[in-house]
Amino acid sequence: MLISNVQKKQLLILPSAQNTLGGTLVTLSLMSKGFADCGMGDKLKILACSGSLLENYLKEKGSGKYLQIIQAGNQKEFLQKSLEFIHQQPKDFPLLLDNCVQREVVPTLTILTPKLRWSGRPVYFFFHDLSLSYNHLGYLGRKVFFSLLKPMAICNSHYTASHIKNFVSPVKGVLYQPVDLEKFNSNLSEKTPPEKLKPILDKGEKLILTPSRIKLSGDMNDKNLFALLPLLVELKRRGYKYHGVIVGEDKTPNQIASRSLQEEATKLGVADCFSILPPTFEIENYYKYADVVVTLAPREPFGRTVVEAIACGVPVVGSNTGGISEILNHFAPEWTVAPNDFKAAADTIINIANNPNSRNLIAQGQLWIKTECSLQGYARKIMEITQLTPTNELIYNEN
Repeated sequence: MLISNVQKKQLLILPSAQNTLGGTLVTLSLMSKGFADCGMGDKLKILACSGSLLENYLKEKGSGKYLQIIQAGNQKEFLQKSLEFIHQQPKDFPLLLDNCVQREVVPTLTILTPKLRWSGRPVYFFFHDLSLSYNHLGYLGRKVFFSLLKPMAICNSHYTASHIKNFVSPVKGVLYQPVDLEKFNSNLSEKTPPEKLKPILDKGEKLILTPSRIKLSGDMNDKNLFALLPLLVELKRRGYKYHGVIVGEDKTPNQIASRSLQEEATKLGVADCFSILPPTFEIENYYKYADVVVTLAPREPFGRTVVEAIACGVPVVGSNTGGISEILNHFAPEWTVAPNDFKAAADTIINIANNPNSRNLIAQGQLWIKTECSLQGYARKIMEITQLTPTNELIYNEN
């Protein structure tokens, strides 16, 4: 009877990122694929708001059969109806709240928490970021929410785990995010270069790629995109022809972040070697035409672009802080620099291009990714932690 019950158990997943193309959504899609590859797809039930980007994206990726569509006119109604559905499911079905820390989400979930807390259902919370806030009320609101809910935590890096201890302890597991190696690999692409890259490639310039959500500087998860511009100035001053390309979504009002970047590039005299391109579902094809990826975010929780680039055989110059440093330190610590040290970043880019050992470091990184970031391995760890499959309890060791 116990085996039968375990086989029927499902993991209920409530994601907060319903309309944002970012690492959280990509990870959810890859987790679904990992479950399917393990023959465990029937153990997933992902709640999605009708008509959302999440619904459309997962359906496009072949994971539509794992969705539970919730009809709702706004996020608050979606959360309320989602919890109503969850309460109707067997109490031994674990619930995974996927990075539900946005200021639009926490108040509603806090009100709904008591019923969830006392239902007896196992509740897990996946932290994809540090969940911190410069706003005192925002921080206090999150503190109250987690104090009431008392979920079991899963984190995407040890760096994230070290920060969320103020909210949840202990951490049940640290899972580096998965990479689809069928798409992200160093095999030469059979496709032609992306149309938007062709004008740059035709000029014979080397390509610096930075896939990133486009934001203004100064928030808790600052992408530090403005640091790319003095880097281009320095490379240009030294006589190296590099073109910096940011690929990502800009949700700032009237795209003020993109406009500010372009204005600063013009001011610094590098507008001719700097471009901003819209987000794409085929970012792997952009990596394969890049000479180097640069990502200098000072507090990046994980750094999906790092593992994707390395998987594609592209070297990465990254910040010596946060999750980016945590990843690169496994195979190429010499590729890390202080987030705002553009001269060191330029030195590193030039060294990577001229150093024959760069290929060896890429190979070491690809081996690490194959071991630590496989889809099936990620899915199995999620199943073990949430006890969808029998296992000993896993506890994160801070040491």
